[in-house]
Amino acid sequence: MDEVASRYLTALDELNLLTSTSYYQAGGQDLAARVNQIVDDVLSFLINAYTKGIEGAALMLGHELEADVDLMEDAIFLVIDGKTYADRVADHVLQDDLGGLKTLVESEFHRVYNAAVYDGGMDYVNNGSFGVTKTWFTMRDEVVRDTHNYLESQSIPLEEEFFTYDGDHAPYPGQFTKAENNVNCRCIVRLTTDE
Repeated sequence: MDEVASRYLTALDELNLLTSTSYYQAGGQDLAARVNQIVDDVLSFLINAYTKGIEGAALMLGHELEADVDLMEDAIFLVIDGKTYADRVADHVLQDDLGGLKTLVESEFHRVYNAAVYDGGMDYVNNGSFGVTKTWFTMRDEVVRDTHNYLESQSIPLEEEFFTYDGDHAPYPGQFTKAENNVNCRCIVRLTTDE
């Protein structure tokens, strides 16, 4: 698990630099071209997130897994509050809000990464393998919110949802029903086979 967490954190750390670079490199273009360039760059970040999530699931399960393009597109283009990631990126670029854009990209990367880990686990189960248990892990630092500390080390079957003490629920980190439980989350799950 340490290797999976380390890979995830390295990718997340690089994301802020990549987002800033995209934002400033697109700065000399007209506004529509600037928005389109940044949206395209963020799409590549999210494809990378899904790929890294599948790789993480494969590592945890000790089983070769491949990314399903349809599931990847479902994860990336998920409509949240009536908007896709591209709509929300455009909102931040049009408001000249780099800080908000970084937070959005980090949160979307996190959500897509965890969706891929979940999809990889489901693929493993659906192909006739053993069942899978998922265990919630926080980054165990001072910025972890109380609702996520509550979930620390809880293990449940892959198909079930995690429930916080405030009544929110999610199949994996980044997919809660309340936005305040998703934004800036860095939690991940560990998958283990039920052998």
